[in-house]
Amino acid sequence: MRIGRLKIWTAAALVLVWALVAVQAGATPVGSSMAAIAMYKGADRQARLEAGARQEGALMIYTSMDLEESQPILEVFMKKYPYIRGEVYRAPGEDVAQKLITEYRGRKYLADVFEGTGIDVAKMIKETYGQAFFTPRAGAYPRQAKDPKGFWVATRYNILVAAWNTNVVSDADSPRTYEDLLNPRWRGRIGIEATDQVWLGTLLELWGEAKAMEFFRQLSAQQPLIRTGHTLLAELIVAGEVPMSPTIYNHRSERLKSRRAPIDWRPLQPAVAIPHVIGLPNRAPHPHAALLFIDFLLSREGQQELVKLGRIPAYPLVNAVPAYLNQGFSYKVIDPSTFLDKYQRYDALWQDMIIRARR
Repeated sequence: MRIGRLKIWTAAALVLVWALVAVQAGATPVGSSMAAIAMYKGADRQARLEAGARQEGALMIYTSMDLEESQPILEVFMKKYPYIRGEVYRAPGEDVAQKLITEYRGRKYLADVFEGTGIDVAKMIKETYGQAFFTPRAGAYPRQAKDPKGFWVATRYNILVAAWNTNVVSDADSPRTYEDLLNPRWRGRIGIEATDQVWLGTLLELWGEAKAMEFFRQLSAQQPLIRTGHTLLAELIVAGEVPMSPTIYNHRSERLKSRRAPIDWRPLQPAVAIPHVIGLPNRAPHPHAALLFIDFLLSREGQQELVKLGRIPAYPLVNAVPAYLNQGFSYKVIDPSTFLDKYQRYDALWQDMIIRARR
């Protein structure tokens, strides 16, 4: 009996010694927690992620990126890691966020990665469903492009600019400043996207309340045309039904322009940039594959894939194509958490001055 107990105690001691050595060496023990996997910084991080991803063999991405863009990016990733079978769930950003939140409340954990607007990812974090993570790629990104607590890093930007139908509006008459939008010639001819509270919130934070409120009051008096959807609004400009809008994504305008559609654009400075970011849910079923994908999308290679699709990369060392999509003018990025904290106020102001004023 004593010999048996001695063997048990000896085995237990060896396990304890191994665990202590592993911790001192910075290794992540087998069966480690989500946080330990996500925050691991050891020199063998890449090898550990690949080994874990081989066992997982799958990846589920929740994103607001169009399928004709997200699917090709996933295919490049799967070619790099052929043992991972990836899938994409795509919907508008708010719907994607609500889907994940509803699933988590029901204890259903499907998403490995969440890629969408910073505001929608902030909703996930506020519900405590986000996981802080380490990625060596984050070091190359500017401060405004990453969460100080490590919950997200920006992948791309949607920049709001003024766009107009070139058959209806001449270049000379097109707006060059925000103040130009208040010219009487634009009364009843300005299109506004119905859910762009971020436009108001960013300008309010930048200009101060007095200046911003006066601007939006005067803009409301211009009797803007309210339409839902940035893509729809851009198409209405091309069709000539809406002469001009200051809330069009410049990459979409440029794409239409390259197809010889009658549209042109310019930023009203500072332009408002909406960050799209990547985050890690804290119950991701395939965390190793998720971290590999996060690393990939934030790498120069992943960002160049976004550029090929006409998107504006967040990585400062990769240029958009054409480069003037994000160079040669100033743009402002609001912190997603700040916007979410103040959303009720921004939305109330937006509804009062822009939406209800047109009913």
